Amino acid sequence: MELIREARPHRREKLRENLIEWFHWLLREAELYDVRYPVKGAYVWRPYGMKLRRNVENLIRRLHDETGHEEVLFPVFIPYEFFGKESQHIRGFEKEVFWVSKGGEAGERLVLRPTSETAIMPMVKLWIQDYKDLPLRLYQIVSVFRAETKMTHP
Repeated sequence: MELIREARPHRREKLRENLIEWFHWLLREAELYDVRYPVKGAYVWRPYGMKLRRNVENLIRRLHDETGHEEVLFPVFIPYEFFGKESQHIRGFEKEVFWVSKGGEAGERLVLRPTSETAIMPMVKLWIQDYKDLPLRLYQIVSVFRAETKMTHP
């Protein structure tokens, strides 16, 4: 709380002038995470930031669990076959996709998850056979991977 009180008097004008600059200053001062990692869009979560992140994740889990949702974890690798089927959805991500160039069967094209829907939907189609399988209430808390092409902000 002391940090916030300290920041208010001399940072109010800065906030009005440049929200992003102020936000990065706040992240640095609060030691939540470090934005100086050499890969654009990738940040290093520091200990206090991880505690805060875990608390938020646990709150999300509790709220979802209370409403009957169940947590799942889908793979980070998505076969191109799944990815390509969602052409309308992925149009905005195509330039930002990380392609896996080694591993798996020869010739198998994989992407790192830029969004979760392309991994989830093919499996959900297998799990839901008729109305008796509904409702299916699932959630996951994961990282997504995008080669950011524009300015990124935490």
